[in-house]
Amino acid sequence: MESRIFETGPDRLSLITDSGRVYFGLQRSSAPQLNRCVVDLFEYLNTRLGFCNDDSGRHHQACFNLILRYAYPEIMIDLADLVYVQHERPMVFLNLDHIDGNRRADLDPPLAGLSAADMNHQMEFLFRSLADAIRHDPALAADPVVVRMLAESYSTYLVLTENFPWDQGLADLIPPVDEPVLDVATGLTGFSILHDWPEDYPTLYLSDSMPFIIEALTHYKEQIGKSNVEILDARFPEGLQVSRTFGWMQVSKFLHHLQRDERRAFLKWALKQLKPGGRMMIVDTDLEYRILKEARKPEYRDKLIPGYLETLVDIEDKFCHNLVEDVREAGFVVEDFEYHEFYDETDAYSYYPGDTLPLQFLGFEIVAEKVG
Repeated sequence: MESRIFETGPDRLSLITDSGRVYFGLQRSSAPQLNRCVVDLFEYLNTRLGFCNDDSGRHHQACFNLILRYAYPEIMIDLADLVYVQHERPMVFLNLDHIDGNRRADLDPPLAGLSAADMNHQMEFLFRSLADAIRHDPALAADPVVVRMLAESYSTYLVLTENFPWDQGLADLIPPVDEPVLDVATGLTGFSILHDWPEDYPTLYLSDSMPFIIEALTHYKEQIGKSNVEILDARFPEGLQVSRTFGWMQVSKFLHHLQRDERRAFLKWALKQLKPGGRMMIVDTDLEYRILKEARKPEYRDKLIPGYLETLVDIEDKFCHNLVEDVREAGFVVEDFEYHEFYDETDAYSYYPGDTLPLQFLGFEIVAEKVG
């Protein structure tokens, strides 16, 4: 792997120094489970990554170890968001206020030779560079140890705080059913869905194809002891190789990730997996299409969170119209179709907090039934 900051060769400088191993910030934390995760992950990364063995590398090493020295336990959540789920959580920054507070409390700080502003800039840059180095190295991003440590940290944080990244009231959307329910490509919404799923409801199947999501949801389920939820590893549009049928299928903000022929294949699979009288609800938007279209303008593109554009899929124009037609062509009866046009100005996708970007997009909901 090549990186202008991090190196993997035998002559690299170590990732962690004695200064970083103090973990002063963690000593002020009241979350020992997360503290252990932070230490274990960075000690493991130290066996895989380091810095260039030159003056620039030594400078980066010193600044990076300030992050570790003053790390807060939620740094694991920030890193996981950047590495695995930036598409769902684009606006993630190193919590410099938390780091600064820990640094001010340190009675014996290392000499940095930088102003506070320059130091913060360097730390933010190095933290994002670490996330990029992991994300763009297939072996490291898929390393079972890295996946497990970040997944269990995510789960542990949510057990402790219930501060869910997305809150989707799936149970409130579903009419009374006795058949199993499938949530397709559940992503980060799976945590709140799992937490809220009533114990007297039929079995809920949460599906995803990302090892980080599968491992984190499985760990979270075990921690809270939910017995009527199952986690499935499934890549769509190929679908699940299962004989079970479902009474309800929820497909939220997923189909815009598929090209039209893939969506058609998924809809045919979905029809086969629903029992007669079963329903599928699709909730989606053409937001990403609109962002990609606007990003053709340099002044718009240059404001976006670094790395976000590469997570988007360039779907076709008239996605909403085409999807309704494809649902019907697959054999469903469309019971309900609602859409609304939204306009907003937000900094949620901007690299510069407070610097808003205009967003105009369609949001829609389709409820379709398998008849006969």
